Parts: sequence; C-alpha cells; structure tokens
Amino acid sequence: MKVQYSFLKDYLSTDLSQVKLTDVFTKVGFECESDGLIIDFDITPNRGDVLSLRGLQREFQAQQSKVFKDKLQYKKLTFHKDKTIINKIDKSGCGNYQLMLVRGLHSVKALDKKKRNFLTAAGVPLIHPFVDLGNYVMLEMGTPMHVFDFDHLELPLNILFPVSKKTSFQAIGGDTKIVESSSLTIQDQKGIQAIAGIIGGHETSVSKSTKSIAVEAAFFHPNKIANQARKYGLATDASHRFERGVDPELQQRALARFLFLLKEIAQYDSIGCYEGSSAKLKPRAISLSVERFNNFSGLLLSPKKIKLFLETLGFTSMPTRTAHLKFQVPSHRFDMELEEDLYEEILRCYGYDNIPINPPKSGPVAKVIDHSVSAKLKGGLVFGGFQELMHMPFVSTETFHELNSNKWIPAELSNPINENEPLMRGSLFGSLFSAINLNVKKGHSAIKFFEHGNVFHKVKNDFAQESHISGLIYFHESQKTWSDKSFQYDLYSLKAEVLKLLETLRVKSIQLVPNASATIFTANAMDILIGKNKIGMLGEINLTSTQKLIKNPAFGFEIYPEKISTKSSDVKLKPVSKFPSSSRDLNILISQSHSYAEIETVLLNSKIKFLHSLALANTFEGKGIPEGSISMTLRFIFQSPSKSLQEFEINESMDHAFSLLNKALKAKIRS
Repeated sequence: MKVQYSFLKDYLSTDLSQVKLTDVFTKVGFECESDGLIIDFDITPNRGDVLSLRGLQREFQAQQSKVFKDKLQYKKLTFHKDKTIINKIDKSGCGNYQLMLVRGLHSVKALDKKKRNFLTAAGVPLIHPFVDLGNYVMLEMGTPMHVFDFDHLELPLNILFPVSKKTSFQAIGGDTKIVESSSLTIQDQKGIQAIAGIIGGHETSVSKSTKSIAVEAAFFHPNKIANQARKYGLATDASHRFERGVDPELQQRALARFLFLLKEIAQYDSIGCYEGSSAKLKPRAISLSVERFNNFSGLLLSPKKIKLFLETLGFTSMPTRTAHLKFQVPSHRFDMELEEDLYEEILRCYGYDNIPINPPKSGPVAKVIDHSVSAKLKGGLVFGGFQELMHMPFVSTETFHELNSNKWIPAELSNPINENEPLMRGSLFGSLFSAINLNVKKGHSAIKFFEHGNVFHKVKNDFAQESHISGLIYFHESQKTWSDKSFQYDLYSLKAEVLKLLETLRVKSIQLVPNASATIFTANAMDILIGKNKIGMLGEINLTSTQKLIKNPAFGFEIYPEKISTKSSDVKLKPVSKFPSSSRDLNILISQSHSYAEIETVLLNSKIKFLHSLALANTFEGKGIPEGSISMTLRFIFQSPSKSLQEFEINESMDHAFSLLNKALKAKIRS
C-alpha cells in the first residue's frame, strides 16, 4: 500500500521526518520503504486491518502507548430493514450487507486536490467523483465500497450464489465474464449486477448523467472471496482487502463517513439507509499466562503492562476466575487465534530491539543424528557428488499428466497461489528438469541433482502422499581424462551409482527388471525390486516428457524410501587378511538371454572356496562369437584369512566356478 508522506504525517498529527516515520512502522513489524515522497508499506496477508489510514493510525498510536481514538467526522444515520430493498442474503458468503440510497444529486464536482493526489499516489485511478469518494473512504477506513447508479437497479437486491454455472455478466469496462457458481453475486430483478467483493457491472456503473446512487458497504467472508478474482483475470483493491478480511462491524460507519464527505462534492434531495439480515461473528477470547509469556520472552512484564499494550491495540480485558489474563479479540483482527499470537502483539509494542539478548544457560546440546533411510540415501548421494535441490510442490496440469506414470488422479488446490500451477506435484522430476535447463543455459555441462520430497495424488475423497527421492544426471563434459579418452555417462553408469547407493543401506537381494510403462523414461529403464516389492526405478530420460527443457540425453532415478525396510541387520566385522590375494580371469561364452546378474547369483550363492569378490571385467560381441551369444570376462579375487594360497587351490576353485556356470547357464570356455 502506497501513501503520501505529507498526507500520512497530517493524518497521524506527527512531526516525525519521513525516515523516522518509516523506522517506527518497520520496528512494529510493517516493512516499508520510501520511494521519493511516497511511503510503500509491504503488509503481510494476515494483516488486512492495516490496509488503511485508520489501521496505520491505530498501530502508530499503540507504538506510543496511546489508546486508539477515532477523530473522523460522521453523518448520523439510521438503518432500516426492508425486504423491498434488500431481500435474500446467503449468510455463508455474506456476513452483513448495508445499502445507502442517495436521491436527487446535483451540483456535482470533483474531490479536492489533496484527496485526488492521495488517491493517485496510492495507485487508485480517478474515475468519477462518487466512485473516487468511495475509494477514498476505503483507503481511509479499510472498508471497500461500491457505488451503483440507482436508476439502473431494479430492487430488491439479492446477495446469492448463481444457480446456473454459465451465467454471463458484463463487468465495468465492457468485458463479459462467465460467472462461476462458486462466486457470490449481487443480483437485482434483472440479473447479476456485481461479483461480490471483486467488480461491479457495466450497466449499473455511475456516469455523468447519474442523478441517484446506491452505495454498498458489506462484509463478505474471506474464504468465499479468496482466489475468485484470479479466476476472472482480475486483481482489484476491493478483492485484495476482502480476501484478507475486512472489519465486519465497520460498514455502517463507513457509509456515515461517505455521506459526511459527500456534502463537499455534491448536494442531494434525500437519503435512505437499509441493512439486510446479518449473522454477526461471535467475539473470540484468548487466555494468556503472564508467567508463560515471561518465560518465553525472557522479560519480566507485569499484568498491568501487558494489559496496557493489548488495550492500545483494541483488545478488551475480560474478567476471569483464574490467574491467567483473558482478552476479547477486536473485530478487525482475523489473524488472532492462539496465545502465542498475543505474545507477538505484546513484543511488537514493547519493541523487538528492546528485548535483551541473554546467553543460553544450558551447555551445548548433542546433535541429533537422523538414521532414517531417507537421511542415509541423501548422505550417500551428496558423497557421490550430487547436489540437493528443494522446490515448491505446485505444478501445472500439463506437467502433472506428462509425468504421470502411475495413472494417478491429481490433487487439486482449492486456492492456488499461481493459477498456472493448480495441482500438487505427482513427481519430483518436473522441477529437476527446470533446474537442469537453467544450469545448462549458464554453461554447465556436468550436472548431478537430486531432490527429496513428497508427491501427492487423490484417493477417493481423500488425498495421499508418498516420500520420493529423485535424481537427474546430465553429463556432456567435453574434457577428456588423463588417458585421453572421453567419458560417456550411460545407463550402466547410472546402474552402478544406484546399486552402490543402495549397498550403503545393506539392502540385499536387489533385482532390476525391465520397465516399459514409465512415461518419463525411454525403453532403457528398469524397476528396482526387493523380492516383489518395487522400491524405485531408473533409466534414460524420455526427452519428450521434459517439455523441451532438456535437449540432450539425460539419466534419472526415483527411489521410494518408505518402501525400504529399516530393520537393522547384524553387522559382523572381520579382520582384514594379512595374506596376499590372487586374481584370475575366466572368459566364457553364454547366451545373450542371460544377464551378468544371473551369473553373479549363481556364483555368489554357491560356496566357492576362498572367493573374496567377483566382477565383470569385459564383454564382447562380434567377429568370432556365435550368433545369439556373448563373451564375458569374469574377474575372480581369491584370498585366505589364514594362509597364502597355492596354485592348485585356486585352480580347484576356478574349476568349481566354471562347473556351476556350465550346469546352470550352459556356459562354455571361450577358446
């Protein structure tokens, strides 16, 4: 909210300089900065009550330990209930509705120069004297108002949600909007004349020929206005305030202020003030323990001092039979619910800078180490050269469905922050693709990212979330190694990294099974299984699923930590052998239908004497190899914990190994 310094200074009756005045508001929790002769206030969404001169005055006086006193002048009004003026009100959306009819307007002139400059500085365009006056009262008191041309209304008015889902409405400016059934509307006998709390209609807008007006002041429930303006591509001053909460007890006073100021710009023949049936909000009360507050803050404030602070902000002290204090929350404070909320108000009045800095009275606290599966996997990834990223969990509809390999029903947001991202993510890859794209543009060519977070989807009438760890490897480094050979990252590189990572959890019996259903991967993809339990998948990224964010080959994985058993297995430590090891290579011919994993299973599950480790050294297909076969070079490492092995002992173990392979997989020695 932007306010002229000169106007605010006069309104607050203060001699403080612009710099000192901004410092005062910053110290009480309202960040602001000077832009020339304008003070720009950055008001947090929970403090809609400060979006007015009246709200700023209340905070300024509280900082000076003065009880707020309203010095504005009002016209005395009497309100009547009349079904021929205001008929039906949907109380789920409208808390109260007031209408002031002003007939026979003449001798109309513009607002005075000071008020016009104030509106312009605040970013509010000058439209018509009556509309400008309504906007001025809104900025002065915090209550949005709407001015109808009374002669174009067919009373009575109804404040209802539309019955039809496709009702058209011509808004001010001439744009036609299709009004949704979730939008509260102001209807006369001809149809919709305004979308409540957002924008009025073109037909009933005031003009130079307007002779009578109907001025609306209402309280619309914030949860019914929130996100409605964005649905119509609008962002109005009224919706900005109604979404954050408007004081439900200020509407009649706002109309009285409007009428008092109206005499400055016009003369009129008669007025009539009307109110609809309303459902008043029940006043809230919050208890506060002085002892608990002092322990929390490190201060020693008396109950009398605490009462003074809160009463200057409009809280009312209530009688109580306990040792605790009790306060009634003022109608303009929608954000107050907890005892801790009162703590914040007290400390704002006391001054954050005045709180003493006390050294801790206890010794250092031992760091709590997270031994969860997720923590171990993340630690392993960082050790492996990956960088962890974190992103907001909101995605576009296109991104969700592009990465939806599980055919999940998306979890929709009721009030999305960004209308282009209305869904909760069903995969972590979307944000990782964007991160790769950004880093490639900055010239990076060797990138390893991972993210740990929840993914969401709808289940019947509820929502489910799962914990995932997803990673991406984009390696197109042009530099060569010391051996003058370019390193090319491929599926085997990825497989080695993921299996090595899972080894840190001492997970046994891991199987890799081809996966052809994951839309995010190409055909070069595999599911990671423990028994029949799928704990993840890995593969080459399908570039079409990246929405053109990645243009060169990349590889990725997805692991489900919650599906990996955390049962600790007994760790057995063995002394390192002091005797030398011996290696032997075995070249075999085997059918291409068999994988190295099968070979490893056959050999490691059998008791081959002195076998310390086994590895695949090389593979070959081509000249001299029978069709349908592949040559594999297996490297065996033998070692004894108690002696140096002799040649015949190693040969016996090698013969046993080949015998197992020949029997199980029909392997042959390659000559």
